[in-house]
Amino acid sequence: MALDHTVLLGSVLESTIAPQADQVDRAGRFPRSGVTALGEIGLLGLASATAVGGGGAGLAETARVIERLAGVCGSTAMVLLTHYAATAVVEAHGPPSLRGAIARGEHLATLALGEPGDRCAVTRTGGAVVLDGTKTWVTAAGEADSYVWCYGSAAALVAADTPGLRAGAPFDGLGLRGCAATSMTADRVEVPADAVVTEGLDHALPVFLVLGAAFSLGLTEAMLADTAGRVPASREFAALRARADLLRVFCDDTVAAVAGGRADARVRAAQARLAGAETATEVGDRLLRLCGFAAVRKELAVERHYRDALTARVMTPTGETLQEFGGQDAVGQPLFR
Repeated sequence: MALDHTVLLGSVLESTIAPQADQVDRAGRFPRSGVTALGEIGLLGLASATAVGGGGAGLAETARVIERLAGVCGSTAMVLLTHYAATAVVEAHGPPSLRGAIARGEHLATLALGEPGDRCAVTRTGGAVVLDGTKTWVTAAGEADSYVWCYGSAAALVAADTPGLRAGAPFDGLGLRGCAATSMTADRVEVPADAVVTEGLDHALPVFLVLGAAFSLGLTEAMLADTAGRVPASREFAALRARADLLRVFCDDTVAAVAGGRADARVRAAQARLAGAETATEVGDRLLRLCGFAAVRKELAVERHYRDALTARVMTPTGETLQEFGGQDAVGQPLFR
């Protein structure tokens, strides 16, 4: 990531995102001003190609942004994470107008991945594809400008104003309370056939998983920083510090595997997401036990980060699904199907 983006991100974190993070969490309010500010400094378009005016950044750069952002406001980080995963699909097959809008920071996309039990029907009528069904967990539902609607291994690019597309009730949960994660229903939603990416999941899911690991790393680092000097048992804190360092090494290697097209890239992405979620929740739980009552006071952000970590842990793909990916790889079956 270019130095100017690094400096600008720090400025936006300090001026806009950090001062509102607590209120975004308490009120369950979508961080619109933070997302707008990220667009204005080029971070919504960071993963877009330079040919359409984007930052042309790779997975390592976007992972660093998500890590840093998660340590300040998990809700805003999750919105940007799903935007980057959706951008991977748009960059592969999206029209120049949409790619350019994302590159300029004028368009927020998100990923409608859904839960394993979701029932979605897809039919073809002439030159169109008709979507029916509900996705139960979509970040930025009702707030994004477009949705990458995944089904099977394919994905459809759906504009937010498409007739028949609607968001469910506002999200009111344990953590990530401002990311507007709720259901999206498609009722005879019709999109052009050329808006379908046949291998959309192959573009989106590795990015989603790797950035999910970076997200958990950011939460882990923030919780450690927030409690440094408050833990009476230095050996315990050192052990937790080592857990975070190991996760960072694993995340870096996973980024290299995916970016370099290594043979183990897909299974490593699944493993990293699982390792990140487990590390963040286990480190957070241990820090709460070590710090006692002081750690759950609202003056510290550790309890908010811990709730965000718990919520991210159960987001799709769940830990059980990620373990299934590992099992599929072990017996030579294709992943992400």
